[in-house]
Amino acid sequence: MEIEKEIRFKIESDSKIKEIELETEEIQEKSETIDLVLGWKGFESLDKYGFICRVRKKNDEIYLECKKKIKDNIWNESKIKLKEFSEGINFLSLIGMKPYLYINRKRQIRKFKDLKIYIDEVDMLGNFIEIEFQKAQNEKDQIQEFLSYFNIKNIEQKLYGDIFKEKIETDINFKKEFEKKMKYFINKDML
Repeated sequence: MEIEKEIRFKIESDSKIKEIELETEEIQEKSETIDLVLGWKGFESLDKYGFICRVRKKNDEIYLECKKKIKDNIWNESKIKLKEFSEGINFLSLIGMKPYLYINRKRQIRKFKDLKIYIDEVDMLGNFIEIEFQKAQNEKDQIQEFLSYFNIKNIEQKLYGDIFKEKIETDINFKKEFEKKMKYFINKDML
């Protein structure tokens, strides 16, 4: 198990992404990451049970992952490797969980001091940076230094799932497009 500490910020301009890329060290080049989150109570699962379960495909590797919320921005995470994406869906479906969140993103991993910087291009939501700081010394100072250095507004964003939930509940066209993409992905993967 691994403790994960993370926060995220919306990035409005491609030029800001380029600036971060130029001024940080590359750990992993851009790759596609797809998450399918399943739960017993849909978007309410995290609040009700304190954890999420997802099947993740990153590059050519597939994992069944569980993330237990310890407190805001801090998670205990565990994963097991799978051979097929459908194995994870079938396993979680067998215990009564249903898919409710599909996240497709292009992600690259960078480093700034002791911080891991994930640059995410999230389908349907736009560009974000996610900062992981579990191994950082003086984490708050380093995060503030990073935000100041790149002139990023210190307006922390919700979890991607909460952003999707909010948009689904308030924008019928967004909801229809989201449901179409998730259904297509599930059907494509289950063939």
